[in-house]
Amino acid sequence: MKTNRPYVTINKESKLKELMEALHKNMDNIKKFDGIAGIMLDGGMSRGYADYLSEIDVVIFLHDKEFQSYKEEKTPIALGITKMEGYLYDIKVLNYEEEWRKEYDSIALWDMSYAKILYDTNGELKSLFDRKLKTVRDVSAAEGLMFEAWWNYKLAGDIWLHREDILQGHYCLNNAVKPLLSALFIANSEYIPHDKWLIHMSRTLEWKPLPYDELLQGILYTGDMNLESLYKRQKSLECFWNAINDKLCGMLDFNNGLKLMHRGVFQNLERIIEKDSFTLSEWKEFSSISSLNYEPLFSFTEIKDGMVMIDRNKLNTLGEKELYDWFYDVVKAVRQESVMNNREVIKE
Repeated sequence: MKTNRPYVTINKESKLKELMEALHKNMDNIKKFDGIAGIMLDGGMSRGYADYLSEIDVVIFLHDKEFQSYKEEKTPIALGITKMEGYLYDIKVLNYEEEWRKEYDSIALWDMSYAKILYDTNGELKSLFDRKLKTVRDVSAAEGLMFEAWWNYKLAGDIWLHREDILQGHYCLNNAVKPLLSALFIANSEYIPHDKWLIHMSRTLEWKPLPYDELLQGILYTGDMNLESLYKRQKSLECFWNAINDKLCGMLDFNNGLKLMHRGVFQNLERIIEKDSFTLSEWKEFSSISSLNYEPLFSFTEIKDGMVMIDRNKLNTLGEKELYDWFYDVVKAVRQESVMNNREVIKE
């Protein structure tokens, strides 16, 4: 686990020490469950901060037999939001074996990566932590997030700028912020946090587009809610998006002039142009047959005699009149890559 991780920077008096003392005083009550595999602290306290608005978030992992039994009987303490000795708790019970098998999403991994083990006599909870937190932060997962951000700030943004609907325009720009900040966490090899902490924790990421505070304000600022404010906000989002895109492309060694959001389509086209035809089973190893129904594949492929056939002449002559510019950019890049590779072969 990285040591220089995002952290809480709230400039208010923290009640963490007080709440931790209250928790430890109540641990005997919390441990009254049968079949405990382990107990952990998560939520804001596990990330090093608590105030009068915080609850004490406790997760109790029970083995399957006891977990199922408690569905038919009362638990030793109340679950969910409850008070003990004047302090607010949020008590959750999980099935240890089920959690062991479950595939955690980024938010669950982010939560666990900060969580503190409170009770683990047999090391079972540590084993679960070790198993889950081995999950590699896949940089390529940012492709979809970057496309989502681009679709909202650029494609939809341009539409509503032209139509001069300011409120609808800002709404679309709002929808670009979350995927863009999520991609920023991936660019730092971090799990993506819960929305509640997304902006706050982003400020202490190791790498950020600069000047970060200025750009962050720019992507959120709605100004006077006039057309000019929409243009300015879109420009800030574009600067933010481009910086993250360049960082991610560098991490994936995808430096051919395209954007990260083009990478999946580009890699498929690169693979396709290596051959003139594929059996259906060969094609299904890297794509679906239904993908042939969509551009740019639709324009230069056909299924004939149980084979996917590639029309290279059509691929080489496709132009802006036949393809949406998003797809045309990828096709041009693949052509250029093919020409460069052929030149290298000739030189050899």
